[in-house]
Amino acid sequence: MSESIARSGDTPAPQNTEPQAKGDGAGTHESDVEVPFTEYQKQHHKPFVADHFKLGDRWADEIGGFNTEVTSIEGYFKDKIEKGEMVNTTEAVREKLKGIYKLCNIDKTERTTMQIEKLAAYIDFLRKTDDIKLNHHKYSRQT
Repeated sequence: MSESIARSGDTPAPQNTEPQAKGDGAGTHESDVEVPFTEYQKQHHKPFVADHFKLGDRWADEIGGFNTEVTSIEGYFKDKIEKGEMVNTTEAVREKLKGIYKLCNIDKTERTTMQIEKLAAYIDFLRKTDDIKLNHHKYSRQT
């Protein structure tokens, strides 16, 4: 059976779904545009991981802050992007974080401090295994 639709000659014009710009257009909406992961800290004045965990401005405090953990996690993702193993977007980092959460059995209902500590420990593990792979190829003998 043919599924055709009969249309009348008077079809309404499609409506413009984009919101109308108010004002003179001098203001920009930088928050609407996703910045690359490597440029996130320059744009938002704090690392992506600090925003991801909602650490606010106190993430870098010497006492009670997470400066070493955030720096380690950020550095790992930047290395992956520089090597071409990941796309340079915050969405790619979010997806990678989801995978790591699942592998490490990190529950989103856990305290943020526990999530960060587990994530940082796993990132250190990944760095060490990457070094083993590098050294294995470096020192292996081809027969």
